[in-house]
Amino acid sequence: MPRPELRFDPATPSIVIGLMSGTSADGVDAACCLLSHPAGTALRWGVLGTASLPYPDELAERLRAPETITVPELAAAHVAIGAAFADAARAAAEAAGIGFDEVALVGSHGQTVWHDPRGAGVSLQIGEAAVIAERTGCPVWSDFRPADVAAGGEGAPFVPYVDWLLFTDPSAWRAALNLGGIANVTLLPPGAGTEDVVAFDTGPGNMVLDHLSRRLLGKHRDEGGAAAASGAVDRARLDAALSDPYFAMPAPKSTGRERFGAQFAERWFGPLEGLGAEEAAARLATAVALTVESVGHALEGAAGTAALPPDAQVIVAGGGRHNRALMEGLAARLTPRAVVPVEEHGLDGDFKEAVAFAILAYQSALGNSVNMPTVTGARHSTICGKLSFPPPR
Repeated sequence: MPRPELRFDPATPSIVIGLMSGTSADGVDAACCLLSHPAGTALRWGVLGTASLPYPDELAERLRAPETITVPELAAAHVAIGAAFADAARAAAEAAGIGFDEVALVGSHGQTVWHDPRGAGVSLQIGEAAVIAERTGCPVWSDFRPADVAAGGEGAPFVPYVDWLLFTDPSAWRAALNLGGIANVTLLPPGAGTEDVVAFDTGPGNMVLDHLSRRLLGKHRDEGGAAAASGAVDRARLDAALSDPYFAMPAPKSTGRERFGAQFAERWFGPLEGLGAEEAAARLATAVALTVESVGHALEGAAGTAALPPDAQVIVAGGGRHNRALMEGLAARLTPRAVVPVEEHGLDGDFKEAVAFAILAYQSALGNSVNMPTVTGARHSTICGKLSFPPPR
């Protein structure tokens, strides 16, 4: 059998599917993209089709309590998530009206189940790439984080490389804010080079909110932030939650469910049993304020970075931008900075990170390093990720 190879002509458009499941652990987002990057030019990109597939409830709940997963359960989830990612890739290809024989590459972030780069020196994503390759017939670039962690980095975030490619302005400051389960921000000075970019996780985005919604409302989320908008912020609870040492840690830094998951929510927002509607709304309003304040402090330099200038634009993506209470809180907190949804820059904010992992896989396949030492704290740049080949066609 001939040795498999992966070759791209950056001057010729290639179809790449990006796959992403974030710390909310609610399912898989997929984006089918058309990418090219001729020498001496900016990346050219377009989105041909997208899809979102939810995890089964039992799997989602297990992933939201990773500290309780047994080794057999973890192994089974590794394969099941690979199959779910393959199904999402198929749905995105169908939405784009193409077959897998036209797809050059699939990029998979995987599902993070444990992220502890400063402690155990580990960041573990599951979702077997060999299953994705087998079911799609496409080569798969996956598992980006371990190479950066091995080089002394946080292993996250990686999307700032894409923020730099897509949103850097020659004359104005911008910040790209993603409101997923965890919130993260990329600071882009005017005309930034890769060495000028600073990015880090600010703390919880939707993670605490969604936990409280499940416990207090019996729903996966507070749709539109309606319950939170009707509540009053409990300043004492907010100040106590903001006392977590993570918020004052200097960048580079990253975090996840192991820090801001169920235990954090129950500690600072409990007890949650038997609350009336007014008390429940107050808890949700306070969780919104936690995200707003932690983002605000971060952009004012709490992580040891330069404060974002008052004339900067904050570009928001992620599921949190659907929460009206959260967006209104951010707009008020960050004024006079303009807070705008990423759609104003031509990208569907529900699929920004799926698009990002298509781009990250593509750039990696071209031989480019996509980890930014100024962002992750790694000792050096490196090629991140692993390549899984499909069976011969």
